[in-house]
Order: sequence, then structure tokens, then C-alpha cells
Amino acid sequence: MLSAFKFIAMLGLSPFYRSARHQSPTARNGGFTFVEVLISVMLLGLLAAGSIWGLNQANNYASVSRLYTGAENVAQNQIDQILSEAPFEPQKGAFPPALKLGTTIDPEPKKIYEEPSDDPTVQRVVLGTVTTTVSKVVATGTNGVDLNLYQATVIVAYSFRGRPYKVQLNAMRASDT
Repeated sequence: MLSAFKFIAMLGLSPFYRSARHQSPTARNGGFTFVEVLISVMLLGLLAAGSIWGLNQANNYASVSRLYTGAENVAQNQIDQILSEAPFEPQKGAFPPALKLGTTIDPEPKKIYEEPSDDPTVQRVVLGTVTTTVSKVVATGTNGVDLNLYQATVIVAYSFRGRPYKVQLNAMRASDT
């Protein structure tokens, strides 16, 4: 007859009588196998590579957005100049220089953004070309009088990392009187 302890040991239910063939490989050796360590290192490497790629993409997106905002500011300054120069009374022949009909390309490139640097000898500046087009809009009032409407389109074109970008803003201006 089998004793109760031997019967429990044969079933593998007792931790005291468990044989080596019933134990897991990690419990037998007291550590991890080379394959387990290799797989965990590969998974950590994939996680690190994905994180670095994501941070690089976020940094690139931030740079492009920063430059786009700078170009919008340059275009908005030109639009503000067009809308605020006075007097603008075309019926009397008074035109400010900013509302000259036709297309004007600013001969001096405008600074879109300047990268801050600790080294004063290193300057990273992105420049853009400002093109302004002013045209007369044919519009008459209810009594047939010319409304003297002028449309202005400002385009700021620049390139960053070999790719061209442009920002376009439009505005309309009516006679001051």
C-alpha cells in the first residue's frame, strides 16, 4: 500500500516531493534562458526605436508649424500696411503706394524665422519672398455708383529642408470716403 505522502508526491501536488522533470526550466536553473533575454532586449529596442522616431516626427512638425506661423506674420504685416495706409480715395486719384495696381515682388527677402543659437557665428535664418498683387474689383452700388473696391493678395514663399512652402492671405479695401 502507498502512503498518503507518496501518493501526493506521485501526483505532483506537494512542493516537497516534486521531481525535477515536473519543474519549469526557469525554476530548475534559477534564471532566464538566453532566448528569453534576447527576445526581451529586442522588444525594448523596438520600443526605443519607435519612441525616437515619434519624437523626431513631432520635432519636424513643430519646426514646420513655427515657420508657417512666421510666414503668416510677414503676410499679415503686409496686409495691415495695405489696409491702413491713407489716404485711399481712388475717385480723387489718391492712392497709397501699397495699393499700386499689379503684381509687386519685394526685392529684399523677408526674415521668416531665425533659430536661436548660443554660438553667435552660427546663424540659421529662413528667408521668404513676398509677392503682392492688387487688382480692382468691378462692383457697383444700387444707384450704379462704382464702389471702388480693391483686392490684395499677399503670398509669402519660402523653402525649408528642400521643400517649398507658401502662405497666401487676401484682403479687400474700399475707398475711405
